[in-house]
Amino acid sequence: MMHKIHQQLEELLRNAGVTGDISFSTPPKSDMGDLAFACFAYAKEAGKNPAGVATGIATQITVGGIIEEVKAFGPYVNFYLNKHEVAKLVVTGISDDSNYGKLKLGSGKQIMVEFACPNPMKAFHLGHLKNLITGESIVRLMENAGYDVIRANYQGDVGMHIAKTMWGLFDWEDQFDAMREAPLRERVEFLGKAYAHGATAYAESEEKKAEVVVYNKKVYEQDASIMEVYFTARDWSLEYFDTIYSSLGSWFDLFYYESVMYKRAIEIVKDGLHKGIFFESEGAILFPGEQYGLHDRVYLNSEGYPTYDAKELALSEDRFAPTSEKAKRLINNLHEIIHVVGKEQTEYFKVVFAAYEALGMKGAGKESHLIGGFLQLKGDQKMSSRKGNIITGDQLLAQVRERIAEVMKDAEVTQKDDVITKVTSAALKYAMLRADISKDVAFDLEESISTSGNSGPYLLYIVARINSILKKVGSVSTAVHYDDLDMLKEEHALIMKLSEYPLVTEDATLKRDTSIIAKYLFDLAQTYNSCYAVSHVSDATGNVRAYRISLIEHTKDVMTRGLWILGIDTVETM
Repeated sequence: MMHKIHQQLEELLRNAGVTGDISFSTPPKSDMGDLAFACFAYAKEAGKNPAGVATGIATQITVGGIIEEVKAFGPYVNFYLNKHEVAKLVVTGISDDSNYGKLKLGSGKQIMVEFACPNPMKAFHLGHLKNLITGESIVRLMENAGYDVIRANYQGDVGMHIAKTMWGLFDWEDQFDAMREAPLRERVEFLGKAYAHGATAYAESEEKKAEVVVYNKKVYEQDASIMEVYFTARDWSLEYFDTIYSSLGSWFDLFYYESVMYKRAIEIVKDGLHKGIFFESEGAILFPGEQYGLHDRVYLNSEGYPTYDAKELALSEDRFAPTSEKAKRLINNLHEIIHVVGKEQTEYFKVVFAAYEALGMKGAGKESHLIGGFLQLKGDQKMSSRKGNIITGDQLLAQVRERIAEVMKDAEVTQKDDVITKVTSAALKYAMLRADISKDVAFDLEESISTSGNSGPYLLYIVARINSILKKVGSVSTAVHYDDLDMLKEEHALIMKLSEYPLVTEDATLKRDTSIIAKYLFDLAQTYNSCYAVSHVSDATGNVRAYRISLIEHTKDVMTRGLWILGIDTVETM
């Protein structure tokens, strides 16, 4: 709806002689109007004083229709909107649009979002948890914008972390066999201990280090003597990851594995070496990143094994020219691949993308790195998985759930377990998504579960409270006559906030940052609370009652739509 308001104001400004870009902001105080146009750029172009230009423009605009008054405030032209006209436009507009806030930016375009990407036989650490939550929200944001989105997960099932775990498992072979019938959580915890055992051995003994290197070779070559243990342990990890995905409402269309990519990676790099794109140094093959203002990186090591970088080449090739039957069915002219990965990989991706360009690959110019910040526990030190004392993603999830269950132990709600699950998810997701996507997050457990602060449970509580009101007062049964309303300023503020939602989803999509949605939802909740304090439905009658019911219904609808983009399901009661 705000689009339409902006269009009308822009037309008035054009008629008043304004040229160049026109954008609007919200004045710092409500008594300064609803929307403001800054005259700085236009005045500079005209060689005039901005304040004088604003005064001149204001005097040329005729009020009427949606415009009630126009005033100049220094270098700004401020517009006061007709509350009744705005209410009619916004409330009826939302009522008539079942896709309110949805966009067509991605219509006809298919993209792939790669996220989560944990390594089998290692813990699902806090970084993976944040990556999973961020990636899920990006998928939904892009779907909301009309894109055909493919969810992809790339997992490192070869490499030294696997070799270290395999050494640990064979060193503890009897314990490994005893774990085969244990509950999944115990099996996965055992894998973590085996990895730590192997990592310690690798670091402390040259003899054991050599043994780990042999395991690495056996994994790459799929040596029959270790494959049963390898696949069993990998399956345990993948099953464990699935439980985390499911608990947070995520899933994947395609899974990719490093083990499938390494042979083709060797071929691509050797072909690139023959063409002069790569170079040799001390038995290894490197990409000359320095030629592109970056840094050189190894693509085949001195033993002839492809690095993660090299396997990225094969992965990109396989995505733009699928080899598996499932991928062939799903992928149809990929427009872009978005890699949701932490900021520590920024330089890595710059070199990888430069290699795509140098090799003339289909993925060149079609892949991007969406940079994510780190996740840490507030007040805690960063922990090392090599020492076996890492705080895992599922452990944090369990801690949050336990705390919420404690807080809600006396709550009289139906399907309490389901409500606790949803509130837990909301607490975690909102805490990680409310900050700008590239910024670090210090997770505070008590702050995340609060129902009175800037948190996911607070937003769920707002929706639940609206549900409670609607259950008592029913739905709108008569048409609203807006001209007859004596509208409160708090109601007008809520209508203006609701009108912003499509602009917010567009801004978030263009910037690929769901924190814009999160911040908007908190502002909307706060605006609703201010309105709720003075605008009561229960003691209203007739036209006013119908209007107020429709207003809170639309608030609930927009809140629900925005929370869905964040991956948060609402609850009926709390």
